[in-house]
Amino acid sequence: MKRLLSGPGKHFIWILFAILFIAGGISSIFTKVNYDLTDYLPKDSNTVTGIEILESHFGNNAMIQVMVEELSISEGVTIANTLRDIPGVHNLIWLGDAVDPLTPVELIDPIVLERFYQNDSLLFTVTLDCDPFDPIADSLIQSIRDELSLTTHSLRGEVLDNIEARRVASKEIFKVLLIVIPLAIIVLLMIGRSWFEPVLILANLAVAIAINMGTNVFLDQVSYITLTMVMALQLALSFDYSLFLLHRYEEERENGETVIAAIAKATKKTFTSITGSALTTIAGFMALLLMRYSIGQDMGIVLSKGILSSYLTAILLLPIMLFFGAGLLEKTKHRPLFMRRETLKPRRYRGKLFFTVFLALTILVAFFMERRNTYLYGNASAEDPKSVISIDKVNIDATFGNFNPIVILANSVDVSQERNFIDQISASPLIDSVDALSTTVDPAIPRELYPPQLLDQYVSGEFTRLIVYSAVSQENEDMYQMVSLLENAADNAFSEYYLIGSAPATAEIRRTVSEDSSMVLWVTFLAILFVVMILLRSLSIPVILTVLIQGAVWINFAIGYVQQKPLLFIGFLIVSALQMGGTVDYGILLTHRYVEFRANNSKELAIQQAMRKSTLSIITSSFVLASAGFTEGFLSSLPAVSAIGFLIGRGAVLSAVVILFFLPSILLVFDPLIMKTTWSPKRGDTND
Repeated sequence: MKRLLSGPGKHFIWILFAILFIAGGISSIFTKVNYDLTDYLPKDSNTVTGIEILESHFGNNAMIQVMVEELSISEGVTIANTLRDIPGVHNLIWLGDAVDPLTPVELIDPIVLERFYQNDSLLFTVTLDCDPFDPIADSLIQSIRDELSLTTHSLRGEVLDNIEARRVASKEIFKVLLIVIPLAIIVLLMIGRSWFEPVLILANLAVAIAINMGTNVFLDQVSYITLTMVMALQLALSFDYSLFLLHRYEEERENGETVIAAIAKATKKTFTSITGSALTTIAGFMALLLMRYSIGQDMGIVLSKGILSSYLTAILLLPIMLFFGAGLLEKTKHRPLFMRRETLKPRRYRGKLFFTVFLALTILVAFFMERRNTYLYGNASAEDPKSVISIDKVNIDATFGNFNPIVILANSVDVSQERNFIDQISASPLIDSVDALSTTVDPAIPRELYPPQLLDQYVSGEFTRLIVYSAVSQENEDMYQMVSLLENAADNAFSEYYLIGSAPATAEIRRTVSEDSSMVLWVTFLAILFVVMILLRSLSIPVILTVLIQGAVWINFAIGYVQQKPLLFIGFLIVSALQMGGTVDYGILLTHRYVEFRANNSKELAIQQAMRKSTLSIITSSFVLASAGFTEGFLSSLPAVSAIGFLIGRGAVLSAVVILFFLPSILLVFDPLIMKTTWSPKRGDTND
């Protein structure tokens, strides 16, 4: 480092990171964002295969419903023609397709009337020339609203939920940073020794975040859930890398070192701690790459990449920024708000065995409570109750009931098989209606006599399409029972079939991630244990720390059980990996210092010294991570992001509490074992 700072190499690195910062900011604009969680199912899944067949035979067209109020059936003819004439509208179904629009209301079959006409409101089902996740749908929906601007109308459908998700996600990418960054600045000003410290740390992190966001362009796509969280999490998880290096530099300067010598020594002495911190966090995220439900891979790659970029800027760029900013650091020095006492008197830690046993019992209870949680697996879209889309959906639901279409694709189906399937499910209260060829026209009429334009809507090649309208609108046990009902009926009626829709996709996601969970959690645990073992050169400490942080994870999710709130399962896996990898650093820092001080002191004095050197850093790091998580939780309108945010915030607090209040007692209780199974660390390998 001395040679680098004394020569022209520092200018090369400075220019290189400046170019990467600019390039990252520009290329991040071109990242493809994915809002469809079914894309992350295994390629051989029923849903993925079914969507491919649907697209090749019928087209995967988005479907919406339009309700126009204060309208007679005869006036509906004009609305229907207007909607059909809009470019991008593929097809339209309304009451006029089943009966003559001039027929008096009292003469229309009540079952048909209930489906299309209620309380002077007409319902039109519109199929668009795009799939539910195509951004083109935004302009098509706006065209429909423009054409109906003189009427009182409402729209609903999956494509509208996706439009709302895109709108909310685009606003939220930077919204959390507007809260987290000021909080980080306040913390830095309170614990720092210079008014210029926040500028250096946040500038360094800004470069790392820009590099990470920019390199996303090399991925096929990035989930909107990942994109809305990654910047805040990267800042919160890697915040302490810069903090450790900067504080060690200031310590070396107080010892009389020159600027270059202080930077070189600080970089060397914090290298092990920063590297270990980064490796444990990356190990947690890399375990997500093993998931068959590949949104784990999406988040694992992006977050691991973010930690790596923060690590590289901390050990390469920050020393050079320190070199150029040393003068400003000196000129803006101030007395820290929190001062550490430098003299300590040995004292006995009473109750250490009680604290150890109490925590062990708490973790055991939390383990059993966490396993009884209720989880959600679906594609949670934006649910802003004040948005036009949410208000429209409530209006239509109140008049015509829920709208949850499920497409059934069946191979080589005859009329009797189709009727067999419909008869099996029609009596269930979970099913509203079925749109099929045999429910549209008299099944006794030979199909070769049907009009081609009608037949093409239901049959293409060897595949027949049926649309089942479910009475279940939310993810719950009724929804899973409804999917099971459809699967059993289809098994009995068809030789080959595929279910396509949000409900069967959610059921398949549930099966897939349930298979992933044990593997991901075990790999996370073992990978972090191995990294800590190498880092601390100990056989006992890694087991203590990983079990302790895993216990904090169980306590975190046990609280969810006590609250009786369903948890997002993908959030469970992600937060488990994040909390394990991102907060085990707290234990590493405290234990590392304890072992160092224990070499020449009693265990009571060693733990006091370790606490004095570590507490402020642990509180600072956990506060920033908790702030990022809780800010996501409170501000996000996306249920998936909000739920994960609350879990991250709570997890950071719990990990810090477990380390600061219980780890000291555990270290004292197991001191003989630790001393026998730990090799002494090299002097100077610890941070401050």
